[in-house]
Amino acid sequence: MQLPSRKASPLPVAACLLAVALGGCATVQAARYRYLQSQLQDFRFQEPCGELWPAALKLVNGKGFPVVGADHELIGEAPQGFFSKIISDGFSTHTTANGGLVAETNWNQSVGTRYRIQASPEGPKSCQIVYIMITGGAQGADQETVGPDWAMLLDLVAEVDPAAAAKIEAGAPKG
Repeated sequence: MQLPSRKASPLPVAACLLAVALGGCATVQAARYRYLQSQLQDFRFQEPCGELWPAALKLVNGKGFPVVGADHELIGEAPQGFFSKIISDGFSTHTTANGGLVAETNWNQSVGTRYRIQASPEGPKSCQIVYIMITGGAQGADQETVGPDWAMLLDLVAEVDPAAAAKIEAGAPKG
């Protein structure tokens, strides 16, 4: 007696392919993160921090992470309202002990993320910028996760030094 043949459902096959693809994407993303870190952790812009700073702030603001206080005017926008300054979790630009600059954006509520931007002078005409992503703290400061965002830094490099960004991007893992 022969049992009726049963055609395999395409759903498990599709689910397996999707899992492999997503796992591959995660692997490529991790490889890209490590690559960008290796290329950008020691990257120096060849201009003073004060000249580079408005572009660094404008980049995050343009991506939906609102700058705070006087930084609005620094990037060419209308001044921030009094109430908005008071309720903001971020802060406007401050000078650091080493002559650098630091600021924090307010939360982008749709993604639950904000940024700390730090600029450190590396001589009179050189500057290192770091974008630090802060996530999860919209529910409370004890739940925040903090870490560098190398992709955001690469975006700044692309604006300021397109040739350097193209060289870095050319070696990045693709997926």
